[in-house]
Parts: sequence; structure tokens; C-alpha cells
Amino acid sequence: MNSTPELEKTASKGSSKKGAKSTLAPSELGDKLLAIGDQRIHVNAVTTKIRDDIAFLEDRILRMEKMKNPSETVLNTYKAMLDSRKSVLQWLKEHDMITTPPASVKRA
Repeated sequence: MNSTPELEKTASKGSSKKGAKSTLAPSELGDKLLAIGDQRIHVNAVTTKIRDDIAFLEDRILRMEKMKNPSETVLNTYKAMLDSRKSVLQWLKEHDMITTPPASVKRA
């Protein structure tokens, strides 16, 4: 199987097997791979997606909170999703998995 910088497979929430081995291997492009069972996940692609999700959810929550009568169910769901995304991003940071700067960082 050829390795690409794109996301090959992502593990959906709750699909990881308890006790599955995780290993790291750098790819040709400096991206890190996270191997969980037979899945190979490109960390940079996942990190970018998580950051995009966080930005979307933060904006959506702010907009909903400005509404007169926002749906509490939807608002609470978005808040739970945001907490989950932030938790995953924090785990990636704590385990030195992130190799690219956030999109908000301007480069000269």
C-alpha cells in the first residue's frame, strides 16, 4: 500500500479496540502516522480536521447563544462535540504528535 499525506482511514468514536497497539512511524513528508490495529492515520490530516471542527463549533455555539430561543439540545450537543475535539487535540499535543503549526499562525 502506498502512503499518501491524506487521511487513509479515521477511527470513528468508539471504534477503537481496547488494548489495540499504537505505534508511530514518520512518513516521507514529515507527517507522523498513528497505527491503531490495522489502521494507519496521518496525524497532520486529522489535526487539520480537528482544528477546522473546533473553529466551526465555536462559531456555531456563539451564533446560537445570541439567538432568542436556541435549541438547548442542539447547543448542548455542539458543546459536547467541541469538548471532545479539544480533548483529542490536547492528547495529540501531550504525546508530541503534532508536527504542523495551527492554521492561524502566519508565516513570513
